[in-house]
Amino acid sequence: VAAACEAAAEASLDWARLRIEERYEALQGLRGALEARSAELAEAILLETGKIRAEAEGEVKALLGRFAMVRAAVESDLREGPVPGFPGEQLRYHALGVVGVIGPFNYPLHLCHAHAVPAMLMGNAVVVKGSDVTPLCAQVYAQAVEESGLPAGLYNMVQGQGDVGAALVTNERVRGICFTGSYEVGRRITEAAVARPELLVALEMGGKNTVVVAEDADIRQAAHEIVVGGYLTTGQRCTCTDRVLIHRSRRDELIAALAPMVQSLRFGDADDPHAFAGPMTTAAGRDAFWTACEAATSAGADAVVAGGRLDRAGQFAKASLHLLPEGCHHIEGYTDRELFGPDVSVETFESDDEAIAVLQASPFGLAN
Repeated sequence: VAAACEAAAEASLDWARLRIEERYEALQGLRGALEARSAELAEAILLETGKIRAEAEGEVKALLGRFAMVRAAVESDLREGPVPGFPGEQLRYHALGVVGVIGPFNYPLHLCHAHAVPAMLMGNAVVVKGSDVTPLCAQVYAQAVEESGLPAGLYNMVQGQGDVGAALVTNERVRGICFTGSYEVGRRITEAAVARPELLVALEMGGKNTVVVAEDADIRQAAHEIVVGGYLTTGQRCTCTDRVLIHRSRRDELIAALAPMVQSLRFGDADDPHAFAGPMTTAAGRDAFWTACEAATSAGADAVVAGGRLDRAGQFAKASLHLLPEGCHHIEGYTDRELFGPDVSVETFESDDEAIAVLQASPFGLAN
């Protein structure tokens, strides 16, 4: 980590002196190198995460589209020049220098790339640590960087577990840190950054995302959106739907629509044309997911669609759907944590105010 940060600090000096148009042109070399390795990148994603091929290929396509998207955002957001209300004052932007990026396993390329590209476009060098679950993804991406023609030291990859991430956060060369992952790790990063006011910290730590289905809802459409939101990528998305609040008068309709859809979901191998999604990525994640679902049924939740193991090799889990008891909006170990697996809980409410109160009582946000 220390060597990577030194290389980044050295590379950032000349890079920051370039005009943004020159940096964007240089980054097109990276886009071309990624495009040339598209098949290899997708293969690495599906081998390490278990995603179906269509999802893996979709993630790679998103990498290629990110460059133009970032350029458009920069042109829209950055306004250099006179400061309104302060005659004679000028607004200018300066690169931070070295930006560290720590990524998760579920989108091992997209959620590092989405920080690295804007950081580099704005004149910074980066040190990227992907998930220790997906080291091949990080390696193939770094090989594309080597072939891209970008200056040496501008993009640096480090591999390892939590101690490597901690070393990146505390390295004095690093002036910005972008993290996507668990709340526990994000909290430790925040604590480590308290004594470093010069460090810009950006954290995205998942959610317990809730859908509110109101009294006048189109139940068929709502059910479709809930299933896509809750079970795509085997529920391993920070934006996935975990909870559903349904008006009591429409509960039975929604359950009747959801249950057969959830029962029909097929989890299979990457090239299975009938697979909706693949296995869970880690055994630890799968086991924690099952423990949470067991907490729900132990507390009285009705397993409308029971989950559990699929009778096959690998870390496959069945999709499940739980209906909480009337008036229940909290089950310890279930409603108070991100499950990161293929399950949705259904809770009833009587009024909009009650539904809003349930949302406000949750410490999670992100994608309600």
